[in-house]
This record gives sequence, C-alpha cells and structure tokens, in this order.
Amino acid sequence: MEVLVWDAIGLDVLEERIYRLLLRDPRCSVEECARRLEASPDAVRASVDRLMELGLLESAGARGLRAADPRIGLGGAIRRRRAELDRLSLEADELAADFQEGLLRADPERVIEVVEGSAAAGRRVGELLAGASKEVLALDAPPYAASGTSISAEESALARGVRCRAIYSSAVLDLPAKLDEIRQMMSLGEQSRVHANLPIKLVLVDGTTALLPLTGNEEGAHFTSVVVRHSALTDALVALFETLWREAAPLAGTPSVPALDAVDRQILELLAVGMKDEAILRHLGISERTLRRRIASLLGRLGATGRFQAGVQAARRGWI
Repeated sequence: MEVLVWDAIGLDVLEERIYRLLLRDPRCSVEECARRLEASPDAVRASVDRLMELGLLESAGARGLRAADPRIGLGGAIRRRRAELDRLSLEADELAADFQEGLLRADPERVIEVVEGSAAAGRRVGELLAGASKEVLALDAPPYAASGTSISAEESALARGVRCRAIYSSAVLDLPAKLDEIRQMMSLGEQSRVHANLPIKLVLVDGTTALLPLTGNEEGAHFTSVVVRHSALTDALVALFETLWREAAPLAGTPSVPALDAVDRQILELLAVGMKDEAILRHLGISERTLRRRIASLLGRLGATGRFQAGVQAARRGWI
C-alpha cells in the first residue's frame, strides 16, 4: 500500500528508497546509496536525477546532495500531480464528448430511451436526480402522479450541493398541498419561479440527460415518457429552460431570509470580504471537502456564479 501512495506522485520504489535514505543520512553519496540499497550506481544516478527534477533533492555544493524538506518537496510534487490530474479530467470530458458523438453517429437510437408507465417514470426521475452532480432543471405542471420519490431524491441532491432550479405552472397557486411542497423545497435551497404557460414537463440533469413525457395523462401503464441523452436535443432543452426562467416570476410569499446554520453564515460573511479558501479553512477549522460542499450549496441557493458574488448577494438580501 505504501508503494502505491508514493506512486501517486510519480515515484518508483528505488526513488522512494533513495529519498528516505538521504532524509535519514544526508551525507550518503551516490555510491554509498547504491551499496546500501544493493542497486547499480547507474540506476541510482538516474533516480537521483529524477528526484532533483521533482524538487525532492537539491545540490549541497561540495557536500553532494541533500533531501529537500518533505513539507516543501512533497507538497510541490502533490500540487503538480493535482494539476496534471485536473488537466487529465478536462481532457476526459473532451474525449467523452467525442465518444458520445461517435456513438450517436453509429447508433442514433442510443439518444432515446422509452419509459413505459408512471411508476417506471417516477423511478427513472429518482435515478437521474441521484446521479446529479452539478445542476437539476425542472419544468413542472399539473396533473401530478405520486411524487414522494422525486422529492426525496431532490432533497438528497440539494444536501450534497447540487443546484436545483424549477419553474412551476401558475396552476400550482390553486393547489395548497403542492404549494406547501414547493415552499418546503425552497427552504432546502431550491430556486423556484412561476410561469403562466409551460409547453412541456421536464427534468434535466447536468445539462446532459433529460426526461419528458410523450403523453398527457400521467396515470397508469399507458403513460409514456422518454429519457434523452446528451445531444443537440438536450442542448435545445437547456436553452428552452433558460428562456422560460428569464420570463418566469419568483414565487410570491416565500421567506426572504432562509434558515442558515452558524457555519454557513460565517462562510458567507468571509466570502463577502473576499477571504480565500485557505484562510476560511484556518478560521473555521473545517475540512476542505466540507467547505467546498457548503460553498457549492450556498452558490446554488443564491444563484451566484462566484464566491465573492455569493457573499455580496447574501449581504444584499439580508442573509448576513
């Protein structure tokens, strides 16, 4: 397991052993390293060159070599590997887009999945929301089938920092039970608006996968819907949602100041003054993962595109 940890920053077994040896005995020469590690001098010299390239060893003048402070040397190696992984992640997204386009050209039927029955559609909505990582968009209008599964799935999505925006038909204003449900979701972070004329019902996850009905009646086995995967069609559905969102009005009668716990309130206050993540972590004593999750959730609730903007918007709305 230890070998795999060092391999994560690009060190092989011999390089790791040389680095550890020089940490313990800074006076050890290349020849002495080769003798004590039972390795060839050429292999040790190559490993030493690699360690110097990574900043883990440095020249000590006439004394030969010395190991860099692990907190500095390893920290730099870790940051470089993170940057490499970030670049690889971006490339993976680009390759995935090429892969998807190739599949669609080879087999256009892959873009559509037909879902028969209202129960199956409800399960599929839950699955899509469970897989959401960035944003869920929804167009919602009567009539309604049972919605408990999708409500629970949306609560889970909001809890893990997924941004959720929904546009409801103005007909919901005449449905007290539905209106209470919407306000409950808004209290959890959903951004909700009302529109007089919604052309379709829709759930769209991460801008790439959509579910929409083909028939009007949601009851029974004859109800049919389709799942549409990433394509020009999903891009068009995103554009439709954004157009309707600009036209829609905020849902009236909702509280202007949501319930914020002490940590979220402090995060917003620190963001408003432009404090960097590292300083916030030191100030609050929370993990980097927790901070990122909370900031993502706050950005979604505020509809902000950046950290400083979130702090400013929170101050304007009286959240802090």
